[in-house]
Amino acid sequence: MNKLNYLVVDLPEDINRTIMFGDFKSANRLIDIYLNRNISKMLKERLLFEKHRITLLEKEYIYSYEDAFKMLSDKIDGFKKDDLDYLKDERYAEWIYINGEIKFHSSFFDNVMKVYYSNVGEHDATGVKNILDEVVDQMMLNGEMKYFTHVKTGIKLNKENINNNKNATIHLTIPQEALQIKNIKILATSHKPKQIAPLEYGQRTICFEEEVKGSETFTVEYSYENHAKYTEIDYNNVSEIQPKFYTEEWLPHIRFTPFLIDLAKEIIEDEINPLKKARKIYDYITTNVQYSYMRSYSAIVNIPEYAAYNLKGDCGVQALLFITLCRIVGVPARWQSGLYIKPDSIGCHDWTQFYIEPYGWLFADLSFGGSAYRTKNMKRWNFYFGNLDPFRMVANSHYQYPFLPKKKYLRKDPYDNQIGEVEYDDNGLYNGEFKVIKEIVDIHQI
Repeated sequence: MNKLNYLVVDLPEDINRTIMFGDFKSANRLIDIYLNRNISKMLKERLLFEKHRITLLEKEYIYSYEDAFKMLSDKIDGFKKDDLDYLKDERYAEWIYINGEIKFHSSFFDNVMKVYYSNVGEHDATGVKNILDEVVDQMMLNGEMKYFTHVKTGIKLNKENINNNKNATIHLTIPQEALQIKNIKILATSHKPKQIAPLEYGQRTICFEEEVKGSETFTVEYSYENHAKYTEIDYNNVSEIQPKFYTEEWLPHIRFTPFLIDLAKEIIEDEINPLKKARKIYDYITTNVQYSYMRSYSAIVNIPEYAAYNLKGDCGVQALLFITLCRIVGVPARWQSGLYIKPDSIGCHDWTQFYIEPYGWLFADLSFGGSAYRTKNMKRWNFYFGNLDPFRMVANSHYQYPFLPKKKYLRKDPYDNQIGEVEYDDNGLYNGEFKVIKEIVDIHQI
């Protein structure tokens, strides 16, 4: 089931040198040379994956230094190249070298505007602070808040990626039964489903298999209820005996590397209370790791180390760092993700759960907590350690988990699933090759 272990293998040094410089043509040539040598199966798989990773990097890092400067100077009065250098050095403008030249990521402009200039720090719309503050107050007062949500989601194949008369397999994300998710109903589908994964399946999808004819759009409508309960946690109430499940490595990303082991020890120091351990890790990430839009997760070889070395990352990157550090110090932790849906917006989001007796599974949302901390909203910062708002559609409770039925080709996102995946009999589709549909039909408090 876990078939990406080869990512723990490093690349030969000459290939590493060409990739760091962004000489991807030479890197691909060297990879082909190595593939013809008598090397291990694991290294061959790693080299083939690197070809895929290079393709992603070439597609995603598209703006030259001059392009980036023009985009920002057209938007911001008095913007100077020194300002761009500052944004680059301070992790707001994501870049790499390609053929020795600086190239900025396709999302760098949005990241600069939404993270640095507006100081939002996450993908929330204007007004989110007011509604979340109100929700936090109500949940702390009443102990629970319930929402009914009805949405339509799906994908539309791009015209240039339609292969007429070929069979396509489409997996669309749907809600799974989780701690806070109840009364799930599939209301309508654009096509007859081939398979619907069980309610508690680790990454739940509805699957269609159709012969493509002309313009194709695949959709599903569903509804569910989110019953968000408030848990008031007390460090003095923690049981002496704690479980050991969800404390293991899950390669390649949940990996106990020497660097992360040392970091975990520095964070928790001599602490033995597991709830305090988790809080120390939460505090470290939310006060040090800067929110940032990311390249495709497939283009990062070790996501938690990326976050810890660079002190930046989006919701999923921060969540994986939290999970890995918690597991290193013996605190059970696992993934949860899906959609974040409130009355005026819908988007993808990742967060975590950690387990503490006698409370059971608690929540931690690192990016929302970090945003609250940066805006000096201490109530909300504390709330997102242990609790969640009621605006979550949970689709995934496991990281890097196979679909039902299994995909034949490497997924667009091999680790998580928030929007769905598409493949033909002879190839898979990746970023930019289909459009995503996310529509709110109804959402209201119950």
